[in-house]
Amino acid sequence: MLESQALVVKIEQGATYVEAQAGGSCGSGHCSTSACSTAVLTRIFSQQPKALRVNNPINAQVGDQVMLGLEEGAFLKSAMLAYLFPLVALILGALMGMWLAGPADARDLYAGLGGLVGLIASAFGIKWLNPILFDLNRAQPVILRRL
Repeated sequence: MLESQALVVKIEQGATYVEAQAGGSCGSGHCSTSACSTAVLTRIFSQQPKALRVNNPINAQVGDQVMLGLEEGAFLKSAMLAYLFPLVALILGALMGMWLAGPADARDLYAGLGGLVGLIASAFGIKWLNPILFDLNRAQPVILRRL
């Protein structure tokens, strides 16, 4: 199980929202700005904290420091679905476009259009595959314990 610290920021209509604590992937929690590249990247790419909806089986309250958990299998499936599936669809679409063009001079145009069609098809494929591949109770982060 993948774990990360978070702060409960909001509870409304039975939904619990947390913000992840900024820290390094090393888990030390005391990254200096000059030594830890992960802390620098976190500061660059996340200008504002983002609230994440999580399951709350322990009834944590607003202001509680908590430990979140996510199953590795769910993380791996979602990463493959979000990154690998569109990449494969792009490449297959481009190859299909080149094959349809044959020896024509516009093979690059056909490859580009085929790749675009592949990306669009992957978006619909992800929308269709998401409920099939994921049990929503297992794919959503859960609050494991208070800290």
